[in-house]
Amino acid sequence: MKYVKLIAASIGLSVALSSSAFARTLVINSDASDPAPKEAWAEIVKRFEQANPDIEVKYNLYDHESYKTTIRNWLVTSPPDVVFWYAGNRMKTFVDRGLFEDVSDMWQENNMAADFAAAMPAMSVNGKQYGVPYTYYQWGIYYRKDIFEANGISEPKTWDELKVAADKLKKADVTPFTIGTKYLWTAAGWFDYLNMRTNGLDFHIQLMDGKVAYTDDRVKQTFANWLNWWSRATFLKITPLILGKKRSLSCITDRRPCI
Repeated sequence: MKYVKLIAASIGLSVALSSSAFARTLVINSDASDPAPKEAWAEIVKRFEQANPDIEVKYNLYDHESYKTTIRNWLVTSPPDVVFWYAGNRMKTFVDRGLFEDVSDMWQENNMAADFAAAMPAMSVNGKQYGVPYTYYQWGIYYRKDIFEANGISEPKTWDELKVAADKLKKADVTPFTIGTKYLWTAAGWFDYLNMRTNGLDFHIQLMDGKVAYTDDRVKQTFANWLNWWSRATFLKITPLILGKKRSLSCITDRRPCI
């Protein structure tokens, strides 16, 4: 929707501090385990080894969810040379602990500031870069345009217009929203949007950076707004914890919820 600004989540290919940084075995830990990226990275590793026969690549592949947990352990106990991780605040957590290496020289030598100007802020902490972007995806709100048109609803551009749209959908016996929170990060995406629309981008950044407590009254207001949507029965009546993001989207294609 146009009333929601686009948030692109860049994933950083970050270099970890390691005593084996200049060894002939290059250790890479990755969570690119979905079929397409898995195949692509296998080919990249193959070509790299062909171009650099004196370097052996040890490519350790994890599933997404276990990776998010185990990285906290092996970054400290047995850090690889290269890790796949998320940009922004999640990267900063490891930078602050001294677990990611400054790769600003790589950016300068390859003129990456010009090529990745939009991604650079998310890769930077205190003016230094700690990751190299290789992919991103849109994190937004999707809706069924045909259902909107069938019920005489224009694309909402304000909070109040979204409420009116949701009420019209309910009257037409169409559930307005679906949310899949089997994996909790998808719920965090909703919180991001709601908090930014409730308190503004600057406040949200301060919250993510730990400068504002989650017990702050302004954060409580965000959850109050969220509860208001839920109590108005605007979400699909399937236990959200059984729905992952993909099953949640399939509900939309099946015309059960609209957004």
